[in-house]
Amino acid sequence: MTNDTIAAVSTPVGQGGIGIVRVSGPDALGVGRSVFSSRGCLKNRLTDFKERRFYYGAFTDPSGGPAADDGFFVFMKGPASYTGEDVVELHCHGGALTVKKCLEVVLKAGARLAGPGEFTKRAFLNGKLDLAQAEAVIDVIRASTEGALNSARRRLEGGLSKKVNAIKEPLIEMLAHLEAGLDFPDDVERMPEGLLKGLEAAEDLIKELLATYEEGMILREGIKTLILGRTNAGKSSLLNVLLEAERAIVTEEHGTTRDVIEEVLNVRGIAVRLMDTAGLRAAAGRVESIGIKAAWRHAKDAGLILYVIDGSRPDGFTEDLKNLELIAGKKVLIVANKTDIITGKRRAEIQEAFTGNKAVFISALKEEGISELKEAICGAALGHGLNKAGDNAGGDMIASVRHKDALGAALASLKQAKAAASNGLAAEFIAVDLRQSINALGEITGETTTEDILDRIFSGFCIGK
Repeated sequence: MTNDTIAAVSTPVGQGGIGIVRVSGPDALGVGRSVFSSRGCLKNRLTDFKERRFYYGAFTDPSGGPAADDGFFVFMKGPASYTGEDVVELHCHGGALTVKKCLEVVLKAGARLAGPGEFTKRAFLNGKLDLAQAEAVIDVIRASTEGALNSARRRLEGGLSKKVNAIKEPLIEMLAHLEAGLDFPDDVERMPEGLLKGLEAAEDLIKELLATYEEGMILREGIKTLILGRTNAGKSSLLNVLLEAERAIVTEEHGTTRDVIEEVLNVRGIAVRLMDTAGLRAAAGRVESIGIKAAWRHAKDAGLILYVIDGSRPDGFTEDLKNLELIAGKKVLIVANKTDIITGKRRAEIQEAFTGNKAVFISALKEEGISELKEAICGAALGHGLNKAGDNAGGDMIASVRHKDALGAALASLKQAKAAASNGLAAEFIAVDLRQSINALGEITGETTTEDILDRIFSGFCIGK
């Protein structure tokens, strides 16, 4: 329902300089008036509030009792507000108890507690944001890297929506022409000129957008990156160097790492979820064997594997090559460690031994080659250079399974429409498939989305946003 008035705390739980209680709905101003009075005038409550002006006073229980807090009151009249409705905000001191008390007096005054994401849901329902933009709100809040933030900001600004609409609008024109031909066969040509060409153009654009899914998801959620390799290759040393902290124990003893150590690293705007694992070897004890099994288990769903080798090892790389066969098909970077003590000839041998995989030469001990490794990680994750992470095309990327599924459905219907047109089927059949494709595209921006999908999307938001 959007005909009632909701309220929630819109600032994080904990202590801070300011806490904000937000109220939205048809009676937002009435609720605000009933709990706010100018300082020193508790019996003479203000009634004439100018928009977007801060008023200082006390927040009190309308039925009487002590003030919950002193602070600022601001009113934003709809539709020129975040939700498109009348909105009131109470800015109080940021203590957990203070904010709770201010929310309580607002709820006593007639507002109800908002559900997760209900403010943004109302913004969508009132036409302030489309659904792709609304989803981007939570991505902006959760962004932990510059790349994730840039990508989410562009979706919030409408980059993805513009791309989807640019595909959809020509299809709507084709459908309108087809339906006009069905309704007025004597006046309108039943098959629009250039129909097949238009369908093929839309198909290509959808495929281009679908191709951005992997990169969009990496920017949004990061990439699970496993550090794998034989014992004493320098995996834990590499983790410590990348994190710039002594996170893992490093000794000359084989099998030091037993469990999986996980940390998140920001690599040029990408959240790289690094996982250091037990060294791979056959002669391992019971506990160490459990760690090795865990390493292989995590390798199955890793987005990227940094396979570390000891470049100075005299026994060759037979075991390493066998291990790489077990992860064939994965994105793998060969990280040749200890290059501070190997010759140029040895480098060439490593390159030859691991043909087919990009090799990066580093010295974890002397922290050499780390910048080149970060560049290679970014390139392997995204498929292009560092300066592109979340950059210009970020808003044109799809970054959710929902978007991918909707585009897939749109593409499938479009292919059916194209096949029908190619085979000379009646316009009615083409129109049905075309309409289904348009509806699938509309699911991305929310024009054809069901209430169940809306509830599922906004349930993942925090209360107060």
